[in-house]
Amino acid sequence: MITRFPASPRPRLLLVLAAILMPFFASPAPAQTLPDATIALYPPEAGELAYADLHTLRQSPHYKILHDSYVPARLRQLETQALSMGIDFEAQAQQLSWAYLTTQNGIELISVAEGTFAPSTVSERAQAMKLPMAEVAGKTIIAMGQNEAGQAFAIAFPESSKLVFGTRTQVEAMLNRAASGAPGFLQNQTLSPLLPEANGRNSIWSVMDQRFAAIELKAIAPDAAGRPEAQQLLNNLRAAVARASLGNDLSSTASFLCGDANQAALLAAVAQAGFALYATAEANQNPDMASALRAAVVQQSGDRVELNLSLTQSQIGLLLAHSTPVRR
Repeated sequence: MITRFPASPRPRLLLVLAAILMPFFASPAPAQTLPDATIALYPPEAGELAYADLHTLRQSPHYKILHDSYVPARLRQLETQALSMGIDFEAQAQQLSWAYLTTQNGIELISVAEGTFAPSTVSERAQAMKLPMAEVAGKTIIAMGQNEAGQAFAIAFPESSKLVFGTRTQVEAMLNRAASGAPGFLQNQTLSPLLPEANGRNSIWSVMDQRFAAIELKAIAPDAAGRPEAQQLLNNLRAAVARASLGNDLSSTASFLCGDANQAALLAAVAQAGFALYATAEANQNPDMASALRAAVVQQSGDRVELNLSLTQSQIGLLLAHSTPVRR
């Protein structure tokens, strides 16, 4: 069973604007925390670490829309493929995290699903399906196909409660890191200090370095980011944190750390103009969207810019009725 994964490097994490697709919760639900032991499995050079509290998000009647809008396409494909191996993500996985890093092969994905799994059953089915298997650091790696560029993908279980998926190279590195205690993402000096802002406090979050923060801004405002003068602005980003809180109302925040206060002031002005432009463009066909965008708040504090989008209960219902999932 060889699966051809799509060659696109990563999905766009539109946490600022995709909050419109997120669900309304009748009452606040505390977010689960991504354990340090899991964070330490990721490579220290990763440029982005993202998280979804699946247990909390499944309480929403709009979970399917959110799932298809936020979870990377490769992981959604894995969920379908893994059913034949006795892995039911919907029943077994309680939280999902993933990271992106830049290598000589481009941008690579590595992911950890946490929950209750049956590794022995998976190995038995993999053998029956004649999937290639190998031992690394005392754990079994199961081949899961390759993408159009020839990158091989695999899964493994560092322990029964954790399922690792990603490029074969990164899965092997993660298993070796777990066995040896080698430095991991907690030693990432740029992004690790940002984790307390979101981890354990939000059901969805992501921390990004300069490159991936720039990709995020280009996705949110492609027209503005495509201008020559915008490149200097993107080059002066240091990192970003995107997060969403779900309660009676919904609040989505993206914080961008800039090189200095002057760069932050420029970014704040560009962001404010961008929200106004989007609101004007949506005014006729989707006034509910326009209303939410006009209410967006852009704040600067020193070298940091925060973009805040809050939705009331009525806005969420109206906007969901007019929204469609983001396709990747």
